[in-house]
Amino acid sequence: MAFTLRDDLAPELYPLSWLIGTWHGFGVVGYEGIAERPMVHELTFDHDGGPYLRAVSTLWEADPDHPATVSHEQTGSAGYAALAKGTQWSTETQYWRPVASEQQQGGMRVELEVLAADPAGHLVEYVGAALGPRIDLASDAVISTRTAAPLTAATYMFGLVASDLLWVKEIAAFGQSLGPYGSGRLSRVEES
Repeated sequence: MAFTLRDDLAPELYPLSWLIGTWHGFGVVGYEGIAERPMVHELTFDHDGGPYLRAVSTLWEADPDHPATVSHEQTGSAGYAALAKGTQWSTETQYWRPVASEQQQGGMRVELEVLAADPAGHLVEYVGAALGPRIDLASDAVISTRTAAPLTAATYMFGLVASDLLWVKEIAAFGQSLGPYGSGRLSRVEES
């Protein structure tokens, strides 16, 4: 899918411009003590002309009573693609700041600092890099409110594959070591 760079896009964001827009799709979450479940996911990247991107990520449990959910097997992309939004599971607001870039053999490498906040009481600072269509982030600091569930580390991996945005998140929480938490496949929403 083609996209156009806006005139007000900061030059630091050019290598990340492919993220701008709204993505939606399906995924799963599950972790030690959390049963695996299908999810509907929406992720929007936007900007206001400054040298950073803002992202808002929302996950909903798939509605088990929706006819499309009931009529599909709960495995594979064919089943998850038809899922309908049920109860909201989580939301997160992120600010992506490119802090350095250099041309490498695999393309432009952009070092990133990402701040992510969620209403469950966590503020996470991620550091990492984008190299072409792949982004790897790892938590550098985690701040939790005194009533938040214990979270000590997290990682994200994003990749553009066949025009879809694939993602994987790992967490270390509840005294457990870093392990898979969620993954998904998102398609860009056509902008009108």
